[in-house]
Amino acid sequence: MLSREETYKKAFEIKKNSLSEKRRQHNMLLSAAYTTNKRLSEIDTALCECGAALALTAMSGDSVRLNELKNKSTALSAEKKVLLEKCGIEDIRYDCPLCNDTGYIGGKICSCVKELAKQLAIAELCEEMPLNDCRFDNFDLNYYSESPDKDGIVPRQRMTGIYELCKNYAEGFDPKKTGNLLFFGSTGLGKTHLTLAIVSCVIKKGFMPVYGSAQNLFDIAEKERFGGASDSDGLQTMLTCDLLAIDDLGAEFSTAFSKSVLYNLINTRLLSHKPTVINTNLSVKEIEERYSPRIVSRLIGNYESRKFLGNDVRQLKISDK
Repeated sequence: MLSREETYKKAFEIKKNSLSEKRRQHNMLLSAAYTTNKRLSEIDTALCECGAALALTAMSGDSVRLNELKNKSTALSAEKKVLLEKCGIEDIRYDCPLCNDTGYIGGKICSCVKELAKQLAIAELCEEMPLNDCRFDNFDLNYYSESPDKDGIVPRQRMTGIYELCKNYAEGFDPKKTGNLLFFGSTGLGKTHLTLAIVSCVIKKGFMPVYGSAQNLFDIAEKERFGGASDSDGLQTMLTCDLLAIDDLGAEFSTAFSKSVLYNLINTRLLSHKPTVINTNLSVKEIEERYSPRIVSRLIGNYESRKFLGNDVRQLKISDK
């Protein structure tokens, strides 16, 4: 995990390179325009002469001459602008109009750099996401049986409902209004697939989610706490991102620290009304035994839970090959 300093350094480097490229392209166009249109150079010379004359006239107090020079300067600038526009040259369009892509406003870091640093941190946390493999349009409900199970539940009907729930959740996602989801059930039933499909859709809507296996997310928090990475923003990003998706809860190596991190993530995000999606192979009882009644209480009381049913889809796909 990059430290805060490294993340901001990378963000500034991206801004610097982008600005340099904009200026390079602009200067190339200007050079070509000046080569083909000699009048531009003549105007620049006239503007320089006019500027020097303005300074001298201002000291002399000749208001009539001063106005004449100002009008001349304005006319020359307007003529130059028209000539440049005819050459297809406009002022540089900055990504951030606040700092003109310099990254600073009045000596302070601009909000655009802070946002870019946040995106870089999230991208690093989410680098394990196989988004192209796990989408709503390639979630195949045909792998779920239409025959009732021992409890009289039809897996395909159940999974169709869960699929629609996830799709509606993602398409209507609002980080200030959307609730929390808890998926549980045996391995290979599509929990990770639908979790990633939600994350992918949320990203396309312009929001910033964080996705990771419980093990990886807890490892990041542990390295920050005990591994000398105290200036890293990993845990803070998990706490404040638009959507946190914790994959495969219960598969991680359980420690007192990982349990405290999980409680902190769940509780803090509930208090700040930030949505979270968790999937696990554990039952509610197993979650309580592995973690704590406090965590289960918050999950049951504040998460919309769904149990996935069916046979292991991964094995079914292998048998189809």
